[in-house]
Amino acid sequence: MSGVSLKPRAPFEARVDFSGITPAVTCPLTLRELEHLPVPHGARSVKLAELFFIESAPEGVLLIEGGDERLDGVGAGMLEGELIVDGPVGAWAGRGMGGGVLRIAGDAGDFLGAELSGGRIELAGKAGAHAGGASSGSRRGMSGGVLKIGGSAGPRAAERQRGGLLLVAGDAGEGLATDMIAGTVSVGGAVGPLAGRGMKRGTIFLREVPALPAGFVDTGAHELIALRLIARRVPELAEVLAGWTLARRIVGDTLLGGQGEVLAPE
Repeated sequence: MSGVSLKPRAPFEARVDFSGITPAVTCPLTLRELEHLPVPHGARSVKLAELFFIESAPEGVLLIEGGDERLDGVGAGMLEGELIVDGPVGAWAGRGMGGGVLRIAGDAGDFLGAELSGGRIELAGKAGAHAGGASSGSRRGMSGGVLKIGGSAGPRAAERQRGGLLLVAGDAGEGLATDMIAGTVSVGGAVGPLAGRGMKRGTIFLREVPALPAGFVDTGAHELIALRLIARRVPELAEVLAGWTLARRIVGDTLLGGQGEVLAPE
């Protein structure tokens, strides 16, 4: 399987739907075959070569040089391989990914990693709304995999999350983990109001306890024996717990019978 490098010929004049163009699709094709690959661009479909210069890249890799905020759906539906973007992307990056690795050097638009079920997404910059959450009209957010955000995340990150690990190095906006059912979220900075509202299960790691909805109950300080055992197999979780001795555990959303937990260092 060969690799492919794509460099935008110019800033896009309309939004580009990159959904379904993954290493599994591009790497088996010759450069000539790739030139004719159809891509939605605004209201019409164009050939890939009309938008990008196409060259070879390291084996198994799809590289997008430069990136563009109008480039939507990068890595959507990806199941294997490695997709690297040297710049920003638009909305829906990594939507429905089941495997592989997506690395983005810039910012991302709304719905980054929506309904992620496997694989790994690493974003260097900030993410828009609904990162790791549910698509419009869907009842479930991410259910597996790892979504790592180097900057901040917008409103309603991890909405309806059912599994997997979401790591936000910076702040998270309003409604973090709304209606969360399972999975793990860690936020290194501040969180907006209404975090965990409607939460059923799952775990949220925070650096300090925020104002939470009325249905959350403080159960005091706890040791982290079980979590440390799990962290031996999950390096990202071990990083989150580094320096923690005890954790304050707040359970909710009890108004809806939820037993999720918010943990902060004691």
